[in-house]
Amino acid sequence: MVEPNLNAYLQNQIKQAQDMQAQIEQIASQRYQLDMKVKELEKTLKELNGIGKDVPVYKNVGPVIYKIDDKEKLVSDLDEQRELSQMRLKTLENQQKSLEEKYKELEQTIQKRYEESTRSQNNQGIN
Repeated sequence: MVEPNLNAYLQNQIKQAQDMQAQIEQIASQRYQLDMKVKELEKTLKELNGIGKDVPVYKNVGPVIYKIDDKEKLVSDLDEQRELSQMRLKTLENQQKSLEEKYKELEQTIQKRYEESTRSQNNQGIN
């Protein structure tokens, strides 16, 4: 909560920190969802690689399920999806780390400014 006696600069910094924290939470949520997708793709690929060529394979597209004739193409497509998802996951991890570092710096700046403001107000009250 922003106190009314803080200067406008400090209030702006606090708002930036709150926005940054929301971004970090959003990225963390995206990472979680993407991580679940990668794990699901890995499990699917493991299962597909474990079955013989004579076993029929079906693909779900929306409400329709159809038989796949080219299992190797399906495996290749799923593997490509997994790789792209892993690259996106790595990008999100880097974004989150960068934002967390900036957030810590901003938090320290806010704390320092708040302490300076509090000391200044206390000194003015003494005089």
